[in-house]
Amino acid sequence: MAEIVKSIDIEAPVEVVFDYVANPRNALTYLPNFTKFQPAGQPEQGLGAKVNAAGNFLGMHFETQLEIVEFEQNKKLISRSSQGVKSSSVWQFRPLPNGGTEVTFISDYTLPGRMLGWMLDKLLMEKDVEKNTVETLVNLKKVIEGKPNLRVANYATW
Repeated sequence: MAEIVKSIDIEAPVEVVFDYVANPRNALTYLPNFTKFQPAGQPEQGLGAKVNAAGNFLGMHFETQLEIVEFEQNKKLISRSSQGVKSSSVWQFRPLPNGGTEVTFISDYTLPGRMLGWMLDKLLMEKDVEKNTVETLVNLKKVIEGKPNLRVANYATW
């Protein structure tokens, strides 16, 4: 099990940022590796909403269904997967004194298999999940602030 926690400040009111993230039809504009993110029934957003998602990660295709299991307007939303890798995504929103929003994204996942899952996570997945978490936040900032020249910094290699 790994938990990745990253935050970014976005120059927009919390209501704008929250509404953008809470609308599943916006997800492909900021979520890397996803090729499909479609509402699956009613409600389309908010508590109990489900989406069918698909994409590519580490050269492998994946499909899953995500469900919003916690929803607090302008503060927090949590989704959990019901297929494939067990995962939870937490979005937290905090208004800043300058009128902007601090967005925190927490990615928590568990690979199947105790020892093999742990080794695969440490060898392959954790750094990529961390990179994707940062890229998600930078993409969200770019889209909302309208600054397409922002980019994710390259990680130093040792």
